[in-house]
Amino acid sequence: MKLQNDDKELIVEIMAASYFVQQGWKWINLKRDAGKLYKIYDELVDQYNAYPYMSKDWYVENSASKSIHMCSKWEELKTLVDFLKVHSDDLDFLVNNNGKKMFCIKTTDGDITDSQRRAIAEARDLRCNVFVFKAEVPDEMDFEILQVGGGY
Repeated sequence: MKLQNDDKELIVEIMAASYFVQQGWKWINLKRDAGKLYKIYDELVDQYNAYPYMSKDWYVENSASKSIHMCSKWEELKTLVDFLKVHSDDLDFLVNNNGKKMFCIKTTDGDITDSQRRAIAEARDLRCNVFVFKAEVPDEMDFEILQVGGGY
């Protein structure tokens, strides 16, 4: 069976996610979850505006969605959201390795676009590492369909 580029990208995504799990890293898929981060940020702003007697850092640290944004300080979350509003299309994953945030770009060929290069440069300015997860996926894969008796 010939694989389409979208199929190959999904295979690399699954491989990268499995790698993160094996390493014990927390991670989110930015292609699916960047919108959740923006919504969480807006909700925390609303909570603070409604009850300003608690610090913004308190709201971030005690957020039920901390497993998604992985931040403990307000400024850290704001910087992350501002960065992702510009570059979330250029990055595939946000990864947390023992409190150190990293970004990951997945690829099947190792090529990085100019836009991704700019995102990498800006992430480095924010003291975040960016790594590329490259996996070679064949153009075709074999499969078998086995017949099991007992149908209607």
